[in-house]
Amino acid sequence: MIGDSITSALYQKALDGTWQRQKATSNNIANSETPSYKAIKVNFEDSLKAEINKLQTTSKSSSTGFLDKMESIQSIEDSQISVYEGATSSRLDENNVDLESENIDMSKSVLQYYYLVRGVTDSYSRLKYGINGGK
Repeated sequence: MIGDSITSALYQKALDGTWQRQKATSNNIANSETPSYKAIKVNFEDSLKAEINKLQTTSKSSSTGFLDKMESIQSIEDSQISVYEGATSSRLDENNVDLESENIDMSKSVLQYYYLVRGVTDSYSRLKYGINGGK
């Protein structure tokens, strides 16, 4: 398939993780005044880095074939998006949401999502250019 590549799988997983982070951050901002609410954090970068390191190690030790590619794509798709509660609170109402930090995280997530979408778009534009014979 045209879209079945390791790069496409990485983009998809990063987009999924960034989307989850945006949802969690929005939820945190909405509950910033809710007593006893604990902020939700999302981490997907560590598992993606581990998968990339594993792929780099495996590609050096074996010949790259179709089966290796499919296994690599599957391992990327199976990598975990970790969702966990943030640190304990120092506020009297036991809410640990820091609005300034959450707004910064939201801005970073929006930019990250934008650039990931741009990367996917550029990737398919190059593919289309190649298919059309450079026209």
